[in-house]
Amino acid sequence: MAAVVVAACDAPAREIAPLPNVTPGAIEAVTTPAPTGTPVPAPDPALYAKLRVFVASESTDQVWVLDGAPGQPYALVGKIGVGRMPHQMATSPDGKWIAVNNRMANTTSIIDPFAMKELVRLPVGKQPHGITFSPDAKTLFVAHEKDPWIARFEVGTWKPLAPLMVGVPQHVLTIPTSRPNELWFTLTNTSEGDVLRVYDLETNKVTRIRISDVHDAYFTPDETEVWSSSSGFLDRPSDRMVIYDPVNKVVKQEIRFPGRYPFHTEKANQDGTFFIADKNVMVLSDHLGPSLLWIDWKERRIIGETTLGKQPFHTTYDPEGGRLLTTTNADGMVNVIDVKTRAVVQKVPVPKAHGIGAVALAGS
Repeated sequence: MAAVVVAACDAPAREIAPLPNVTPGAIEAVTTPAPTGTPVPAPDPALYAKLRVFVASESTDQVWVLDGAPGQPYALVGKIGVGRMPHQMATSPDGKWIAVNNRMANTTSIIDPFAMKELVRLPVGKQPHGITFSPDAKTLFVAHEKDPWIARFEVGTWKPLAPLMVGVPQHVLTIPTSRPNELWFTLTNTSEGDVLRVYDLETNKVTRIRISDVHDAYFTPDETEVWSSSSGFLDRPSDRMVIYDPVNKVVKQEIRFPGRYPFHTEKANQDGTFFIADKNVMVLSDHLGPSLLWIDWKERRIIGETTLGKQPFHTTYDPEGGRLLTTTNADGMVNVIDVKTRAVVQKVPVPKAHGIGAVALAGS
């Protein structure tokens, strides 16, 4: 495996050892659990003047950077070169780092959000997709669509840690703040059943949840339930959502949103450091609308809809401006949505926009 690439910056270049060689036939238990620690408290939005937003532009091999002050439109302030086809992104819960998986380059880029520079480019496995930080902001996890292990890195030094040997390729990752030892992951490129699983970072045990056809999995805003969308293929829509008990790790309910195709929602430890204050509302990107759906998740019903462009994917939140930002991939836009009116108030062109993340900038 190639050594890590270190981007040019003011600091001296650092070399980081590559991940250990891993082959599908060498599956064994990990003996060193990831650091778990105390979750990082969310930053206070009152201390910040504006949000800086990072968007993965798949067709340009860049991360585009937008700044937005309260009451002012977002403006493009920079473009950061990364690897081939940047896709999924993660924001560290302390707001210090942005990470993006370069899906067709088998690397993960680490970005300094304040200097707007790629600091390091980490070698990972084949076709990295899911990505998340631990709630204590000490560990970065990277999932692979074509390798049977999950990569881990020590945040700050970016030293590779022992990978989690799960034995199957993965698609997305979810780690809740309230359950920091549980790394939830969905499966892809496998004929195995039970395609939603949980890795316990303390015991190194994997719990298989009896479900088929899972795309993404995410916790409700209060983290008392897990919801999963189905299919994940753009040409095979599914209106099916499955709801789980995260304590007992069993299916609670299956629901349908007829005429809809739910995809993603904003996730803690991934899509930003701030979230909508109303914990009764969850937003879901919908590929058939195409729209952003406003869900009363306790009542299991759609309470609003914001029409967007083609193929909406990921969302982040700006607390100072009271705005959501959702990417639409096919028409290449970041859609800025007023939370109070649920109306689109701005569209910012970003070619093949997919992943999104945001950090707060300190006021003067």
